[in-house]
Amino acid sequence: MKTRLFSFMLILILSTSFAVSQKTSFGILGGINLQNLNGKDNNGSKLELALTPGFHAGVNIQIPVAPEFYFQPGLLFTTKGAKDNNASPDLKYRLCYLELPLNIVYKGLLGKGHVMIGFGPYLGYAIGGKVIFENDVTQDIEFTNVVEATAPELATYFKAFDTGANIFAGFENYSS
Repeated sequence: MKTRLFSFMLILILSTSFAVSQKTSFGILGGINLQNLNGKDNNGSKLELALTPGFHAGVNIQIPVAPEFYFQPGLLFTTKGAKDNNASPDLKYRLCYLELPLNIVYKGLLGKGHVMIGFGPYLGYAIGGKVIFENDVTQDIEFTNVVEATAPELATYFKAFDTGANIFAGFENYSS
């Protein structure tokens, strides 16, 4: 795993150096997340959670790979969440992550700008989170890969590492 990550980062650095002469661009971005949380509860049952919108903000780089196609890695601060309407009392989960999206983007010319359509995987690491109970009482989420049998039962546990995929669309305006 470490060898693959190192190899990927080396290829990314080398391709970034090569692509700088081909109009590589940097950007600041933000937007709304429509994500849900998946997994199993402490009984091994599949979580049945409702979507709660979040947001993301960060930076990215667009590296040309072919006419109108770009590789777009970035670094984002992302909030995610979900609501458990089946719990008593109702619970909301709010999580904060640092994410590394690795997107492929198509940018087609349209008027004085470009239509953008993209997709790709992401890697994320949790940096904080809370459970919010119906009566606005909050509890910190603990991030761990293994929950020991002696761990407190009333605590909420999530894995810190997250992976997934994203899709997006947008418009870049070039007015002068």
